[in-house]
Amino acid sequence: MTLLFITQKLHGQDAFTVLWIRAFMRRGYTVKVLCLEATDATYDFDVYSLGKEKGASKFSQILTFCKRVATLRYDRAFIHMTPVWGAVGAPIWLMKQTPVYLWYTHYKMQFGLKMLGLYGKRFFCATPQSMPQFDGSPKKVVVGHGIDLNVWTKRQNTATDSRKLLVVHRLSRSKRLELVLRAMTLLPGYSLDIYGIEAEADYTKEMKDLSSALKLNDRVLFHGTKPMNELADLYTTHRLVLNMASETIDKTMLEAMTCGCYPVTTKGNTQAIGIPAAPEADTPEAIAAFVQTYADKAPISADQMFTIVQEKHSLDGLIEKMDSYMREGI
Repeated sequence: MTLLFITQKLHGQDAFTVLWIRAFMRRGYTVKVLCLEATDATYDFDVYSLGKEKGASKFSQILTFCKRVATLRYDRAFIHMTPVWGAVGAPIWLMKQTPVYLWYTHYKMQFGLKMLGLYGKRFFCATPQSMPQFDGSPKKVVVGHGIDLNVWTKRQNTATDSRKLLVVHRLSRSKRLELVLRAMTLLPGYSLDIYGIEAEADYTKEMKDLSSALKLNDRVLFHGTKPMNELADLYTTHRLVLNMASETIDKTMLEAMTCGCYPVTTKGNTQAIGIPAAPEADTPEAIAAFVQTYADKAPISADQMFTIVQEKHSLDGLIEKMDSYMREGI
């Protein structure tokens, strides 16, 4: 069976998206990838770029998308985190009667998501908080997250300073980093390393300004982004990773767990991940109190953290769950 995998970017052999594609290949799919932009890397699957990396206009990208969707041969279409293509491709997929599936772990409604609601087969997500507009619909299927355990093998946590805290996620408003920064004012003697792409420039500036206003610059450092193959060194040298995003599980929390680094997150995310303890509320005071309680010893062991990821959030397990719908076209 041939799968048309539609995504935003394809950058590097070890990129998160590439791991997903190879997991589908392990399930027996022939995968063709249609993406907004791609590097010149050589892959073991077919890649069709819409040309953003070469400066193609949005109109040109849409024309190329429609041409590829109409002319490529495939049995299923899978849209990865870019529901806008659900609107652009709708006439072609309806005409061809192609089963279309979506992976989307966000709470915001987009026009493409509305269109997919009319004709898409299933919408897969990591947590119940994602796509609340489809709560109660059989089209919404909560399947957990997917971490490739061939890459994220079990690693020993070597942290020696329990007062070194970590944040790893894109810098955008939905992550609510301000809660963590305000918690730091209640944690004298603690430091915070922040890593992540500056996805929203205005919010990033707000957070840096807030850090200055709270007089945290000597204890809070913004390091910018890190490639995936360097993240394990961060997780293994920190005992706690903080992430107060309210609507979904960031994969970075699960990656950290394979390195014995415990996620400090919301009660909803804690329940979705399957870990036992979270701050009592989404407030700086509750976050600080939780950190002080568990900085020296996490609520569960590193072995237990890895087992949770292995049993509930492995990439192969995720693909297997989605495959049970996709292969049958239901």
